Amino acid sequence: MSGENEKPAAAPDSGYPEIMTIDQAAEYLQLHKQVVYRHVRKGTIPASRIGATIRFKKSVIDAWLEDSALATLRAEREARTPAPASPFVFEVD
Repeated sequence: MSGENEKPAAAPDSGYPEIMTIDQAAEYLQLHKQVVYRHVRKGTIPASRIGATIRFKKSVIDAWLEDSALATLRAEREARTPAPASPFVFEVD
């Protein structure tokens, strides 16, 4: 029988629990706690609310970081790739 005061098991090889508090998430992301709160308010970071309490699922944060990194790489690649030449050429006299 599990007690209410037991800590959740840490995710493999991370040292962080699968369900993190705001302090743990800030430490994990290497951000100030207020920056994490700001992202939660803006909806730019995945978080769950349980009443007034905010929790972060480590696997969801990891997936979000991966998706964000891939989106940034795609945007940078598109910015470096020149637009294809237009098939329409207009001469001006």
